[in-house]
Amino acid sequence: MFPGRRHDHWNLYDSHHRRSRLLGLQYSWQSRMVATDALAEESQLAVDKQLGSIVDCPILADDVIRSVVETLDSQHPRSSVNKTGSLNVDTSVSKALMRSNHRPTPIQMSHIRSRLEEKNLELLDMDYDILRLQLKINESVATMNALIKSRLQKQKEADSCQIWLSHARLLPLDIIIRILKFATSNVLGDRLSPLELSHVCSSWREAAITCSSLWNDLELVLSSFWPWRSSDPATQSNAVNSVIALWFGRANSFLPLTLSIIVRCELKLAMGEGVARGVLPFSSRVNSLYFEISKTGFNNSSSRGFEAMAPFLKLPAGTFPSLEDLTFIDWTPQKTDEVVPRITVFDFSPRLRRIILRAQPWWFKQEPSLVLPWAQLTHLEVGGVLTTSSFADVIFQCRQLQKAIFCYVEMPIDGDEPPSLPEKPVTFPYLVDLKLGLSGPDLIDRNDINTILSLIHLPAVEKLALSHGTPLLQLFPYHGFPILALVPLPGGTFPPLRRLMLSFADIDLEELLRLLNGCPLLEKLSLCLKSIAPELLLKALTRAERSQSEATAPLLSHLKSFAFAAQMENLEQSEDVNSVVSAFGDLVASWVSRRHPLSDVFLCLCDLRVDGDLHRTIKPEREAQFKEAILHQIGDDSQIEVFVELTEYTDLSDLFDVVDPVEWRKDNASDY
Repeated sequence: MFPGRRHDHWNLYDSHHRRSRLLGLQYSWQSRMVATDALAEESQLAVDKQLGSIVDCPILADDVIRSVVETLDSQHPRSSVNKTGSLNVDTSVSKALMRSNHRPTPIQMSHIRSRLEEKNLELLDMDYDILRLQLKINESVATMNALIKSRLQKQKEADSCQIWLSHARLLPLDIIIRILKFATSNVLGDRLSPLELSHVCSSWREAAITCSSLWNDLELVLSSFWPWRSSDPATQSNAVNSVIALWFGRANSFLPLTLSIIVRCELKLAMGEGVARGVLPFSSRVNSLYFEISKTGFNNSSSRGFEAMAPFLKLPAGTFPSLEDLTFIDWTPQKTDEVVPRITVFDFSPRLRRIILRAQPWWFKQEPSLVLPWAQLTHLEVGGVLTTSSFADVIFQCRQLQKAIFCYVEMPIDGDEPPSLPEKPVTFPYLVDLKLGLSGPDLIDRNDINTILSLIHLPAVEKLALSHGTPLLQLFPYHGFPILALVPLPGGTFPPLRRLMLSFADIDLEELLRLLNGCPLLEKLSLCLKSIAPELLLKALTRAERSQSEATAPLLSHLKSFAFAAQMENLEQSEDVNSVVSAFGDLVASWVSRRHPLSDVFLCLCDLRVDGDLHRTIKPEREAQFKEAILHQIGDDSQIEVFVELTEYTDLSDLFDVVDPVEWRKDNASDY
């Protein structure tokens, strides 16, 4: 049951047995040997010592065995007595003595002593044999251990030969370089960065240094503790400078450089000085630059990123003559006691065309803190909040734009400076993609945003997304996006418009139909309108579609994708909900019958309640039920993909509002 314990038990038994046998051997010799001189006494002590070491040691050493055997041989030669026994005691006499308490006679005692001596000699001979056999066992074990050790060494040598012949070692240099291109990271300090991979072995180092294109991208994460552990400012500055010089010094001189600087916590001024000294020799080759001041917590005064990076940000204009893409992100709170320097380093960059920006609204005043070449930009994405004044100051300088995103333009409030507006409308001849989102309530009666939008002329726009975010609790009046200020309906059409998204727009049903009639090439339409009842809007679109004759082009004849959001907070009866779903199915069926190139439709029911309970309705089985009803109306053999989603009001903005481009990239780590 317990083999380990049983094994220990027998080992213990064998140890005690051997101890008793050897001690008995010792005592028999003591009874037979008489020490007549000091030499005999010393020999006996030596024998006792050797026997004691044999008894105490779990393994008999070779030298101990030989010493004991030699000592015993010198003092008592091997017995020549016949093992069968020449001295015998009468068996009957011995049995009689064993079964009684009688005293043996002198003759019997003599025979018994003779037999005892004979048995002791036999035991001594057997002990000799055991010791010699133990010696042979030790020699065999030593030989086996030597063979095992030699085999292990040979196995290591064989493994080394196998490693030398492995596919990884036989890979040519160009293959290793291609592998490193897929595996390396441009983040300094990352274990997959080329700087770290070059320390793996000489082959990897040769490959990393040979492939100069690995060193053209650098992401520098600046912090107060790693990798510059020294608290000495001069040491930190020199460390940053040397790292940038080492990294970009190995870069391919025929390819542009990409630099990312991320400031994660409070830094010292020496860090910014080191960055400025390190980047300046390579600034003429920098093609793309990413600069971010990360969030530092709730303590606003602890954020000193701009002050620490002032030596870099205050480099003279024209420092980056080859700069084409700039991402500048500021996550610091709006109310902070930090002194932001006037940033001029990105001005006079003649190739700069694309900017992704998240900055504070007060940076764009008459004397802006961030100086940029606005007039030459073709791509501008602005995250975060802008006031109407800041929006006007920026948009009217960027007349070469092709794509623009402004996600949160605050409606005017008390204390806002009036915007600087042009005297006549400004035409944006190249702007094909515009996403504009307004936020905040109309607290005062001012027409700043209407005036700004009325001065924007978009003759070439193809993608237009307009939204006005509204909070869950509307404590102040919200009038929706003033779309008519941007799109004057009398005679105002968008012939090239192909994508349109209207979210919380201030428009009625008649104005919407006129707007859609003015977009004959529309391919994608997304509507989330609170000003028009969902069922009324869907049925009006169906009537407009069916009223068209066969000879005339139908409404939205090029439509490929349609998304519709219905706010159902006021509908508590299932009949009303089913009527909205039915109206949506009728509209899609009318498009299918007129052979529209429709590929997918999406119905979003927001705040759908049953008996006042919201959470009972957001279930997959109800979505499947509505989807089945729509498919039944348009035909089960239709190739149109139908999507139905039940959601809450708080999630509606993620589906139909203009998304913050900076936040979106941060969450999805991909291009917008």
